[in-house]
Amino acid sequence: MEEIKIGLITDVHSNLPALEAMLGEFGRRGCDEIIHTGDAIAMGPFPKECLDLMYATPNMTMLMGNHELLYLRGIDNLTVPMHPDEAAHHRQIHKMIGESYREKIASWPFRVEKDFFGHRVVFCHYARINNKFVRPIVNPTVDELDDIFGYIDAEVIFFGHEHHPLTAMGKKLYVDIGSLGCKHENMAKGTLLTVSGGGMKIEDVRVPYDKQRLFDAMEARHIERGDFIAREFFGKKTDKV
Repeated sequence: MEEIKIGLITDVHSNLPALEAMLGEFGRRGCDEIIHTGDAIAMGPFPKECLDLMYATPNMTMLMGNHELLYLRGIDNLTVPMHPDEAAHHRQIHKMIGESYREKIASWPFRVEKDFFGHRVVFCHYARINNKFVRPIVNPTVDELDDIFGYIDAEVIFFGHEHHPLTAMGKKLYVDIGSLGCKHENMAKGTLLTVSGGGMKIEDVRVPYDKQRLFDAMEARHIERGDFIAREFFGKKTDKV
């Protein structure tokens, strides 16, 4: 029976060690395709390196996330004010990426639709209403998911944005892949989707990686708000006095 393996990741957030670990695991598992559902950049210290690696990975599709939109639009062109510290962080990240990726990222789609043996599956960063990403819902109910994703015609929707993995069955099957890079555990997070004429198998994938390399780079590269980001988004322990 024909079988297709797709590696799914989301919200890398410039965490190169986690990305390297998961791509290596997907390679070992023989993935035919890899899909990243948005927010490859910002937060972590390796924005350009992550983009370079993703583009160097065969059969990889990148989708548009809110952080990519921020890079394309520029901090100074926002209609909603941003806290000065947060704006300084994003300016630094955008400077680290430079202009060479602007045209490439602008071509990333907001969603990809696929038909697997008669089953319609959609991949996206999150729900979009009035051309704007919906604010991520923490611990969403099935009714909330049915509401915000109601405009998408699919049996299964894979997404990210909220960072916490979730699987829920409503009018569709909803699968939040969970952030690959922004986790307190020293584990990269991904999902393996295996499809065949016999159906779909969705498997949680977790791979250990060296998070100290991430923290060292945050400090060495003087990432704006680096201490706060390292603690809140990557789980760095506060040094005891």
